[in-house]
Amino acid sequence: MIALELPVPVLWALRWALFLGPLAACAILVRRDGHDRRTLVGCLFAFLYGLGLIFGTHILAAAMGWWRYGGQTLMLQGIPADIWIGGALLFGPVLFLAFPRTNPLWLLPPIVAGLHGLFFLSLPPLVHPGPGWFPGVVTVFATAHLPALALARWTAQDRRLPERAALLALGYGFLAFGVLPCLILRAMGGEWDLAGRPPLLTAFCLVLLAPLFVLGLSAVQLFVMYGEGTPIPLDPTQRLVRTGVFAYVTNPMQLSTAASWVVMGLALGSPWIAAAALMAWVFVLGMVRWHHRHDLLVRFPQGWPEYRAHVPEWRPRWRPWIPEAARLTLDPARPLHRRLKAWLARREAVGLSLEPLPGARLVYDDGLVRLNGPLAALKCLEHVHFAWALVGAAGLLVGWPLAGLRRRWQARSRGRGATHHA
Repeated sequence: MIALELPVPVLWALRWALFLGPLAACAILVRRDGHDRRTLVGCLFAFLYGLGLIFGTHILAAAMGWWRYGGQTLMLQGIPADIWIGGALLFGPVLFLAFPRTNPLWLLPPIVAGLHGLFFLSLPPLVHPGPGWFPGVVTVFATAHLPALALARWTAQDRRLPERAALLALGYGFLAFGVLPCLILRAMGGEWDLAGRPPLLTAFCLVLLAPLFVLGLSAVQLFVMYGEGTPIPLDPTQRLVRTGVFAYVTNPMQLSTAASWVVMGLALGSPWIAAAALMAWVFVLGMVRWHHRHDLLVRFPQGWPEYRAHVPEWRPRWRPWIPEAARLTLDPARPLHRRLKAWLARREAVGLSLEPLPGARLVYDDGLVRLNGPLAALKCLEHVHFAWALVGAAGLLVGWPLAGLRRRWQARSRGRGATHHA
């Protein structure tokens, strides 16, 4: 461990170098090499993910006492904006473009052990380390920098779609519900002071936020399951998604974001955060509708107009629009299957064909996705009405990834068994 007494002007020059250096390096690397479109999109995704997660993890570091920053210039929630943006550039586009074939797991540990491990204690008054600074640095690298580089790599190679979509959703969540409210509070006044707000109001707002987050996250999941793409037009879906929450509302992610800002504004007592919902509405009127006209309408000239004619943009339908019926196969001899069949029949499930078959497993099949057991039962809920669709979506947000992990583990176990047998 090295602790040097660096002059204050050198430290402030270092602060600006941490912004201007990555910015210049990014510009040079982009112009120097002829990168394809997917590589550049991966760089952008890594930068945006880094912006959100670096901000969140550095706020966590300050709250845990791992370190704090000195100075008052260009600060947001105690974080220097230049270091924040420079870090997102450095540990995203710059390192990925400089070492495109190097696994991030090999790239980042030397930086953690080298630069931070040796010189972190030399940075006051720029950075004041606390007693747990090294575990804090590891936490930031593991949750912010490493996933950002992985996201760039996976996007450029067009693989690991579920993981890519999950990281994009996580990064967007920190940007939309962390960074943006902080910017609004900094500009218009106010602070994150939930402790000073009525506890019942806070609890009520948390209850309201839960289904709104389910709505947005379910849309991301459906893009992966059915569209084979991400919610970002730069990495679009291959198929038009009209199932799940999309059978009720055209723009579930925008609705989720706008309504969440209203609830957050209520929780924090900030009408300005609530007013950010108008920004989402303007975004839909401008960018989203432009995207619909110039992308979805072009790629899906039959499916999109029909879908748009039946499903509204903002106010969800109570009952779903499902043009092609899905099939639920069940065993009438099993009590649970019989009860599910009767429950769905009483509620007049829309677009769902119930097919009793002796000895059959519970299987949901809509021609694109096939689900078994509890996942099949959860998927059926979207055929009832909007409230039950959100319940089913919440279950699938947990159940579908777990089922995927189980399949991977079983495939690896079979592979190891075959290798051992050979």
